[in-house]
Amino acid sequence: MVIAALTAAGHAVTGVAAAVKEANDLTDSMIDNLKANENLTINRVGRTLEGIKFGFLLGYVSPSILTAVGVCLTGGDLLFAAGAGIAVLGNPVAATCAAVGAVFFGWKALSDNEREQILSRVGKFLNVGWEQIKAVVEFAIKLMKDLFTADNIKEIKETVAEAASAVGGHISDITKSVRDKASKFADMVRNTASAAAGAVSATAEGATNAVKGAADQVSSGASKAGHKVKDAFSREQAKEVPNNE
Repeated sequence: MVIAALTAAGHAVTGVAAAVKEANDLTDSMIDNLKANENLTINRVGRTLEGIKFGFLLGYVSPSILTAVGVCLTGGDLLFAAGAGIAVLGNPVAATCAAVGAVFFGWKALSDNEREQILSRVGKFLNVGWEQIKAVVEFAIKLMKDLFTADNIKEIKETVAEAASAVGGHISDITKSVRDKASKFADMVRNTASAAAGAVSATAEGATNAVKGAADQVSSGASKAGHKVKDAFSREQAKEVPNNE
């Protein structure tokens, strides 16, 4: 699902007053919708975006930096303002939470080269400097650590994992943590075992059907032979019956 506020932010870099106003309006609307949600995790994602907006006093720019970095972390295209996995989550709330969550779990795990690639992409997209991007991301991560409970972290991680798995990835591709990599390996083992079991079951079922078919043929043949013997015996009896006329 496209994050509309981020799309508008990409247009606003032209400096056209109407585009800037639209980006600010959509960003405010996005934040208000997140904060109004009954789900505490979603509410706190909204508060995070609001915090960096007022913390840097740059209007739509700071929240857009955060979501843009999240889109990059999920393998998305900034021109469409939707991460590859984010795009299939179904609604802008889930998409925004996945983008923000990806920053929380993935930014620190990046190599220097990976981080520079994202800084370059986001910098060009929003026409902002690398230091500005890094400052917003660091502030946002600190804010999330203060706001998120263990349950919030677990829930948002599940959302990020869903975005990753939707495109054949895994949460470990973003977090790069040993525990998540172990979980990925365990999932692979389970899937392989399940596939193998399915193949064995199919083979066994095929063998059972073959045996049953052979047994049915034998039974049918025996039945026909029995009928032939019975008919022959009847004819012999008929010959032996004396004619009393």
